Amino acid sequence: MYVDGKNNMLDMLQATKGRIRMHMPGHKGRLSFDSSWDITELPNTDDLFAPQGGIAQAEALAARSAGAASSLLLTGGGTAGIMAMLLSLVPPGGKLIVPRDCHFSVLSACVWGDIQPVFVWPRVHGASGFSYIDAGDVEQTIQAHPDALAVLVTRPDYRGVCMDLARVAAAAKAAGMWLLVDEAHGAHFNWPVDHQPKGAGALGAHLWVQSAHKTLPVLTGGAWLHLCDDVHTARARSVLRMVHTSSPSFPILVSLDEARAWMDAHGISALATLHGRIQTFWRLLQAGGSALRNAHELLDHMDVDPTRVVIDVSQQGYTGQEVYDWLGERGIDGEMADGNHVVLIPSVWDPTDALEQVGKALLALPKKPPLKPPLLMEGRTAPTPPQIAMRLREAALSVSAKPLPLAMAEGQVAACCAGVYPPGIPLIVPGERITAGAVKALARARHCFGVENGALRCVINT
Repeated sequence: MYVDGKNNMLDMLQATKGRIRMHMPGHKGRLSFDSSWDITELPNTDDLFAPQGGIAQAEALAARSAGAASSLLLTGGGTAGIMAMLLSLVPPGGKLIVPRDCHFSVLSACVWGDIQPVFVWPRVHGASGFSYIDAGDVEQTIQAHPDALAVLVTRPDYRGVCMDLARVAAAAKAAGMWLLVDEAHGAHFNWPVDHQPKGAGALGAHLWVQSAHKTLPVLTGGAWLHLCDDVHTARARSVLRMVHTSSPSFPILVSLDEARAWMDAHGISALATLHGRIQTFWRLLQAGGSALRNAHELLDHMDVDPTRVVIDVSQQGYTGQEVYDWLGERGIDGEMADGNHVVLIPSVWDPTDALEQVGKALLALPKKPPLKPPLLMEGRTAPTPPQIAMRLREAALSVSAKPLPLAMAEGQVAACCAGVYPPGIPLIVPGERITAGAVKALARARHCFGVENGALRCVINT
């Protein structure tokens, strides 16, 4: 293979070999495939947007595994599925009830479709510091906006918290609204095991998107869009053609079908084994005298995904980022960190001793006096929502938008979504006046989206 110079992309990727991958994608670097599979649509292959052969069969099998009437394969990730789902159901000017902490792709769909979002603001769980969406708040918003056409929720969220979807489904059905679910992190829910939440389709979703690559052995970008009936399949596929690459990757498509087949054959037992390894991981920390805690145990009776490992590090005397870096120095890469937590994403394809090695590295972490976490009050995270100065689409596509240094952005009207990545949740939404808190959070973030070269796009002269 020809490469030009040093420190190129190949060098960058080669440097990741041999590390323990406690992050997505779920295949953990253990897939192998024939490069001859990277081919285009031909008479003897198939067309993703008019499937007749192998792709059509793969979609039918995916639908069977997910309990859906029909399923569409995606190589543009859950983002393409969310765009197709929303643009095929909500017309321009229509209202969409959606959590404020949705993935930014939801708001991108609102921009392109001129959809009016009605936000449900998160609450804060005082004991854990988690933000979460309360099903009762979604229910109240549905009742307060009977003219909304659809409600979209995220389940599970990035930390594995699963809202009461059955309650939301009942409220949406009573109001005659579509229930759409961003189930990006829940593709493994298709294979039911004890102590694992049910999937969106089983709980009443009309359409739901799963980013299979996040938790299953699928190449990055592989995802599914599922429909509870096939009445809208043709329309969803026609919209998908407009938001998806016209040259889908056959290796990604194959990895989706191969992962589905493997999970059909081994998934239930593999997930049960993974649950056992995670329980052993927590027992290892406890037996070793670690002050690191399972953050899920602080969540009272909330439903959680047992395969999402969220470590509360505050009692060990460190911030989440410090522990994340400690692991990284020892060849272990987590998924993300915040003030008090480190998030790991183990999968059914991890090496059998991966979590044990993580546990040993954490037991070597010296103890310090516990941090004094900020006092967190139960309740909504935004009792005073940001001021809306312009329509979302108008601001995002404004020709007068220009980049402003982040330090000068407070009070200006945002022309883009911006937030910390991962998890990809917007702190700033186009059309809103930028708050001091959002500027501060972006300035201290290690990785974020929407901020380029220290500047944020704003609508000037508003």
